[in-house]
Amino acid sequence: MGFSDASARAQLHPLIISAAQAGGLPAWAECAPGRRKHTHRVADLMDTWAAALALGEDDRQRWRAAAILHDALRDAEPASLVGWTDLDWPPGLQHGPACATRLRADGVEDAEILEAITFHTVGNPRLAEISDYLYMADFLEPGRRFLAEERASLRARLPEERDAVLREVAAIRIGERLKKGERLLPQSVEFWNRLVEQ
Repeated sequence: MGFSDASARAQLHPLIISAAQAGGLPAWAECAPGRRKHTHRVADLMDTWAAALALGEDDRQRWRAAAILHDALRDAEPASLVGWTDLDWPPGLQHGPACATRLRADGVEDAEILEAITFHTVGNPRLAEISDYLYMADFLEPGRRFLAEERASLRARLPEERDAVLREVAAIRIGERLKKGERLLPQSVEFWNRLVEQ
């Protein structure tokens, strides 16, 4: 799956601005109200971390937009998303890549945002700050009830302890797939190897 590496950051796409500033979703989105609340909590975390990292306003908007858009197709019928990309991923993990494909078709060329959305459930094998933070925010947002104490502790360590927290979050998320007997995608294995080799 290729992404344009042209600097789309010079001018933010209207869909990115709408998502960042008003929580807007594209007309094709299939995202239930409860899921939208989740994306807003993820966006709040991303914005907090971006501010703590002293990112500029455009980058803060990009981080918020990635968070708002990452689950835009999460409530679509999973089987309907298969075949939108060349990724051989289980149907339940296709919503990220499918969303990135739709955004690209709508003219979004920001490679970092598209990669962050694509890999938010499995981890990005490439070193990409926005991807890593979206992967963590999706798991650590405070509305999720499981492992509440542990997740609160991990949230409190960000962004200062980014690498350590990212490894811990990946260990939990990958460990859950292993406990369920689910296959690990090659991208998740590469992601984990990147983390332990840093």
